[in-house]
Amino acid sequence: MKHTKVINLPDLISIGIYSVIYFCLVGVAEMIVVLAIPGYSYSYSPAMSALLTGTIFMLLAAKVPRFGGITIMGSILGIFFLLGGLFPLALIPGILCAVLADVIAYLGKYKSKLGLMLSYIVFSFNTIGPVIQLLFNTDNYVADLKARGKDAHYIANVFASISDYTELLAFGLLILAAIVGGLFGQKMLKKHFKKAGIV
Repeated sequence: MKHTKVINLPDLISIGIYSVIYFCLVGVAEMIVVLAIPGYSYSYSPAMSALLTGTIFMLLAAKVPRFGGITIMGSILGIFFLLGGLFPLALIPGILCAVLADVIAYLGKYKSKLGLMLSYIVFSFNTIGPVIQLLFNTDNYVADLKARGKDAHYIANVFASISDYTELLAFGLLILAAIVGGLFGQKMLKKHFKKAGIV
């Protein structure tokens, strides 16, 4: 493990690789949710993402134990949301949660298991950008759908699966999934990747 405090070129390469894998796993998580849950089920995509990406997060923290790595990986997803045509505020959770997660991991020197677990729980909220408007600002979400050419039937189907408790369930599942995904990631790191000399 390198002992420099500043992110260097090899670190950026590692961050890039892990970010690509993370991005792909988030996409896989969304596909799983869409196929497994009937109706417009994107509200639960963040929870599935948290369940699948714990190992990548723990690998990044171990491989690049310097402030900035977690921030970059989380911010890239937020930027993608913005470039993908989502409302501008979708970028904010991606950046804020990534920075806060980086701060928490930094305070534990990227070694504290509890610190990394808390960091990952916070980091997992970086994927909620696309669903914030759906759950908390429905008028703007409907306007956005209409601007994209969606008809009334499509819009009705979107909100058919949304209830008063959807946000509570979605965020509760997200926290639970992050705990499970983080624990699994730590176990994989200790059992396989450290023994293989990857970190």
